[in-house]
Amino acid sequence: MQKSFIIIIVVAFGLVGGLYSLPKVVVSNEKKKLEQSSQESPAPMANRDKKTSSETQENPETHGVALSPEQQGVIEKLRSNYLKSSDTKVKFKAADELIAKFVAYTRYDSAAYYAEEVAKIEPSEKNLMKAGNLYYEAFTYSLQAEKTTVLGEKAREIFTKVLAKNPENLLAKTNMAMTYVSTQTPMQGILMLREVIAKEPDYEPALFSLGVLSIRSNQFGKAVERFKQILKNNPSNSKAALNLGYCLAELDRKDEAQAILEKVLANSTDPQEKSAANEILSKLK
Repeated sequence: MQKSFIIIIVVAFGLVGGLYSLPKVVVSNEKKKLEQSSQESPAPMANRDKKTSSETQENPETHGVALSPEQQGVIEKLRSNYLKSSDTKVKFKAADELIAKFVAYTRYDSAAYYAEEVAKIEPSEKNLMKAGNLYYEAFTYSLQAEKTTVLGEKAREIFTKVLAKNPENLLAKTNMAMTYVSTQTPMQGILMLREVIAKEPDYEPALFSLGVLSIRSNQFGKAVERFKQILKNNPSNSKAALNLGYCLAELDRKDEAQAILEKVLANSTDPQEKSAANEILSKLK
């Protein structure tokens, strides 16, 4: 396979009803093309003391595609409900509705801002994790270095608070570790992931993250081991299967790659995964 074939792996873990969502995978031939078409990069968060993300104007330069007038109207109505609420329970409910809508519109940084506001009022582990995971989601989707740095710092700040409350929160530690990888101290993140694996060898989020890091460093053999370990314990993890197929293709193990990718096509219900699998298969021909 050509090395110009770029795989962008977006590792996004979020707590939904106590469960984490496994990483999303997007495959593109050209990063530039992805940057131009992306609708999921977050809004700028610099100078937040002057202008919060809730006040940031939606525009194509910061989010790929601006919110439609209808979407903007929905957001403004929900924001108004949140701001005018004085009762804590009512305010939290309004915040949840606003956060959910921002997530639906792939404005993860804005969703994270309001989740953090809730966590400031009630800094429970659950509320902090929600805010941290949303900042992490925004971090993983960001394609601009400056925004990525700020979002990663915000995620680490909140995950640090989570771990102060519960040092055994492996998801917080895993996600926090991944924010270090793009800093000047990437080994700090790798060591944190190894600590997680040492504590729980089959912990899926950490195994997946280590697989991702192996791909980024072109260590496809190591990545294969990680994704196979995940599939041994969870054969239905189509995202791990997709990445396994990609790694096998890079190692020129075409028959194995084809077999696993065809399983992804047969079993996955995610259009992005199916599209990615088809694209990799087309490269094998």
